[in-house]
Amino acid sequence: MSTVRSISSGNLLDQLFRTVRRRSEAAESLLHTLCHFAAGEEVQLFAVGGLVRDILSTHQSLPVSPLDIDLAIDGDPAPFHAALASVATSQPTIHDRFGTASVSLADGSHIDLARTRSERYPAPGALPIVAPAPIEVDLGRRDFTVNAAALALTGSRRGDLIDPHDALGDLEQRMIRSLHRDSFRDDPTRLIRAARYAARIEGTIERPTLADARRDRANLAAVSPARFGDAWRLLLREEDPRAALAFARRLRISESREPRWKVPKSALLASDKPEQFWAAIGLLNRDPEIVSWLPKSVGMQRRERLALEAGAGLRRARRSIGAMRRQSAIARALGRIPDSALQAAGVIWTGAAGTAISCYLQRRPSIGSPISAQRLGELGVERGPRIGHWLTEIEAAIWDGELDPDDSSSVARMEQRIRLSR
Repeated sequence: MSTVRSISSGNLLDQLFRTVRRRSEAAESLLHTLCHFAAGEEVQLFAVGGLVRDILSTHQSLPVSPLDIDLAIDGDPAPFHAALASVATSQPTIHDRFGTASVSLADGSHIDLARTRSERYPAPGALPIVAPAPIEVDLGRRDFTVNAAALALTGSRRGDLIDPHDALGDLEQRMIRSLHRDSFRDDPTRLIRAARYAARIEGTIERPTLADARRDRANLAAVSPARFGDAWRLLLREEDPRAALAFARRLRISESREPRWKVPKSALLASDKPEQFWAAIGLLNRDPEIVSWLPKSVGMQRRERLALEAGAGLRRARRSIGAMRRQSAIARALGRIPDSALQAAGVIWTGAAGTAISCYLQRRPSIGSPISAQRLGELGVERGPRIGHWLTEIEAAIWDGELDPDDSSSVARMEQRIRLSR
């Protein structure tokens, strides 16, 4: 039986629309249009999922990432798809198999429309078989209780919070709890979502849910690389990816996906950005073949693969970098390496190589030649390779402390040296 919470129900509706308005006026306008259309069609429309969770939670600030609005329709979705196509500024993507439509707005906001439905999973990690069902059944198919509440936007239930699984109570306790024992078997990527949501609400995972996750985590190996990559990418883009990764390590998600892939604790220190995380994995894994098998296994995108390769390449060069004594030599060696790998190494590495990279990153913004290519021409340097040669020499002299760009006499001595070299 559905639990309908009438406490502050009107306030919840007001809060929902205020939240949407603050983050996207275009999304607010489109949401009002869909509500009016639903009222005219006498069809019940519900807000579900993350937006409802966010406005119910008192333990988290609202995300700064683009707004996602999930809407559920208790009725035929086809007229809504047509209405969405007529008012949205971009063409919706429609999936007839699941009765869903989605549209992305110019400001990055995203709206999903789906028919309330039941789901049955024929095999672990497989796509579900769906059938129309009431909102109460629809909420029961979701991943965790904190995502299994709905706010009625239209009809006789307008303003009601439909909370059959005590989402509000679990949010108050900061608890991530699955809706049934086979949740992670049905969709193994829910393990990744459990880590994300536990970190987001600064909470924990309920013990039985944790036990179910450990029991079924081997099913992550059956998920397609693309699906795994999409889910893992969202984890790395969390407001606090380090906390989410800490939960992922506790669940042993990486090893369950690929036994050769482990996320060392030190990698969390360099995980402020997704590319830095992958660079850290390359820095910390000694397998020379990792750049071949890991991207295929976890569905990496090109920029992620390049970060992994850069980290692995920098790891191989660590000893030689640590042995360099001239700052100009270090700058030449590091200048070819992507920032994602340098920043990760600057956080992770200690010793001579770590110091060299930290100093390079600290000094690099202030390195600028006081002698331009035009000035080199005025000093008699022929156009072509010689210009490039002297620009490189000038930069090296700055790195090595032989030229102070803020000291006019030091700059004059360098210009005299250039004149005499002709």
